[in-house]
Amino acid sequence: MLAILILAASCQLFQEPESESWIRINQLGYQPDAIKVPVFCTLDNKVHPLVFQLVNAVTREIILESDDIDSCGAYGPFSGTYRFNLSNFDGSGTFYVCSENISSPNFRIADDVYDGTADFLLRYMRQQRCGFNPYLNDSCHTNDGFIVYEPDREGQHIDVTGGWHDASDYLQYAATSANAVYQLLFAYREHPGSFRDAYSANGLPGSNSIPDVIDEAKWGMDWLCRMNPSPERFYNQIADDRDHA
Repeated sequence: MLAILILAASCQLFQEPESESWIRINQLGYQPDAIKVPVFCTLDNKVHPLVFQLVNAVTREIILESDDIDSCGAYGPFSGTYRFNLSNFDGSGTFYVCSENISSPNFRIADDVYDGTADFLLRYMRQQRCGFNPYLNDSCHTNDGFIVYEPDREGQHIDVTGGWHDASDYLQYAATSANAVYQLLFAYREHPGSFRDAYSANGLPGSNSIPDVIDEAKWGMDWLCRMNPSPERFYNQIADDRDHA
C-alpha cells in the first residue's frame, strides 16, 4: 500500500512546471455510467504513454492502472495525442489521471455532476441581452436603430430593440440568433426537467411560473419578429464591420 501511495504522489510531485504534455478531462466531471475518455496531448515526440493510473484525489490511492489507450497521432501543434479509456470504471468520487509523470486536473465522477448546469449556461445569455440588460439593471440601444442599404427607407428609425449582443461586440445577427432560439427550445423539449424558474421574463431574479429557458427563447424570438416587421421586409443584422472596433 505504501508503494502505491508513493507512486501516486510522484505523479504530481515530479510534473515539470513548464511541461510539454497535458492530460485534458471534462472539468465538469463524468457520470458513473457515462463514457469517460481523458486525452493525453504532448509536444514531445519522445513521449508515448503506455499505461495510465486513476488516482483518488483525496487519499492519493491508485484506484486502477490500465493500458486501454488509443493512440490518435499528431493533432494541431501536438506530436502525439492519446485517448485514455476509463469508461468501464463506475465508481464515484474525486480523482485525477496520471501518466508519464503528468497529472490531469481533479475531476468528479458522480450522478449529479450535471445538476444545475443548464441553468448556469443561461447566465451567459442573460448577460448578452440587448434592450434591457439584467446584469447592468439598465437599458441599452433602445433608440439607435436606423435603416441602411434600403433606398426607400434609408435613415428611417426602426424599433429593433431586444435580442442578444453577438460574441464580444454589439452586433446582432438574425441567423445566429435564430439558431440560439432553436437550440434553447430544442433543449427544453428534450429535457424539460433540467430547467428551473428562478428569473423573470426581463432576466431579473424572481419566479414568473415560466421556465427560464422559455423566457430566454422568447427574448430572442421577440427580437426576430421585430427584424421581420412584415411579410415583405426582413432585416439580417444590426450594425456591420465598422462597429467591431
